[in-house]
Amino acid sequence: MRSVTPKPEVVANIRDTVINATDPIEEEIVIPPVDEVVDVTPDDHNDVPNWGFQEPKKRRRNFKRLIPYVITAVIFSGLTLGAEYFLHSKQISIDNATLILHGGQTIDEKELRSLVVARGLNVYWLGSKPGMKYLINTSQANGISLRCIYPAASSGTAEPYYDVGTFVSQNAFALTQKAAQQANGVGFVNIDGNAVYYDSRDPKNVYIGLKNADIQVEIYDPRPDQALAAALLQGNLKKII
Repeated sequence: MRSVTPKPEVVANIRDTVINATDPIEEEIVIPPVDEVVDVTPDDHNDVPNWGFQEPKKRRRNFKRLIPYVITAVIFSGLTLGAEYFLHSKQISIDNATLILHGGQTIDEKELRSLVVARGLNVYWLGSKPGMKYLINTSQANGISLRCIYPAASSGTAEPYYDVGTFVSQNAFALTQKAAQQANGVGFVNIDGNAVYYDSRDPKNVYIGLKNADIQVEIYDPRPDQALAAALLQGNLKKII
């Protein structure tokens, strides 16, 4: 058999072909610019972080921030409604002018004080006494009458009570002293410096002319000697404030 010697250029060509066929093929990976990336999110969202729920989380955080303001608004509304109810109920119990101010309904000490202060009334009494009820009458032209009813009594019975009338009178001190000069009149100046007068035939009514004030107070007590005793006690007659 005849041997054939390949040409050198053929051997070189075969060698290059074999080398190129056995080496790994390297492909150039081209990363497109950011502007060209349209959508890289897989269809299956279970394999990626839950980024899509970040906005609802932000909304929940914003709602949590609003909670204190919501609570404050609710509390303020409750207080406002409570205040309106309190003022309304207080107005019903105290500011029923037609009934209360004309002696048609008894009230307690707290209601009496509130009424006198709210209306700016000029009313004198013999001080606070536990359990007393009061009837006030402002319909008189120049004065206010206050009936003080003892705890066991009511306005429709003959149980013990006493009345204190407050009357506007110019020069009340001098006029009271002058009244004592009448027949059967008895007069003096008490410990508080006020002029006192009563009729010896009817000592259940005692009049007190206040010093340095245009006010005369009348005390009526159906019990014997009680009105006079009230006029004699130091500091017993007071203005309701």
